[in-house]
Amino acid sequence: MPLTSLANSSWRARRRRIKPSINRTAAQEILLAGAHLTREGKREFSEWDLTVATWNRNPNRFGCRGYEDQYPDHKRVMTEIMGQTKKDNPIRKGWFTKTKPNHYQVTALGMAESEKLERISGAAEVTPKSGQNTYDAVEPYVAHRIFRDFSKDPAEPRTWLGAASFLGITRNDALHLADRITAAESAAKIALLWLDESGQDSIRRGVTGGGVSIRKQDLESLSILIQTLKTRFKIQMDAIRTSSQDASQRSPRRS
Repeated sequence: MPLTSLANSSWRARRRRIKPSINRTAAQEILLAGAHLTREGKREFSEWDLTVATWNRNPNRFGCRGYEDQYPDHKRVMTEIMGQTKKDNPIRKGWFTKTKPNHYQVTALGMAESEKLERISGAAEVTPKSGQNTYDAVEPYVAHRIFRDFSKDPAEPRTWLGAASFLGITRNDALHLADRITAAESAAKIALLWLDESGQDSIRRGVTGGGVSIRKQDLESLSILIQTLKTRFKIQMDAIRTSSQDASQRSPRRS
């Protein structure tokens, strides 16, 4: 459906539900729009779905200049997602994943982050006691063999291969390295914050409590492991950063 049709059809409903804007980054607004689509049943959505949902949240920021109340600015939204060097890029932060051309999905980390933002604003769509998304965001790290080995022997992992496997590093690229470290750190921080806010000492998946319990002690150990990897394998990480910088300098510049 064309953006103009989507805009016109949602105008009245949008005016009813918009609330005073809270000071958020553009990436956070886009994340909250994607999370809303997900809760509405669209686990995979198009970039146009995302544009309209984001505009619905904040037309002044994401509307076409001079026509903010009538038309969404698709380019404005996609600039935040397509800008590979943007630190706040929702994909780089691990909030979104691209499922196919022009289509995206909010990750478990993204859903957990959106819930945190909504709790801060007092507009949470889910109860803080529901830790499913937080659990799903951190569980891959806690269940990883490297974390289990580290819990038994702090000298693990002994090789860069093990560290890279744990962090999900698949290529020698500085931005990719930074993004994977940030994703791991964010998952641990969000999970610890959830425990503090909920007054619980462990997270289980979903209301029914399925899955293996993740304790606060596990999350604290996870944070220590991440910092240990950054120190222990600093030489390897610096080599990746230097290699990426050298490659960038060798790339021909457009005149």
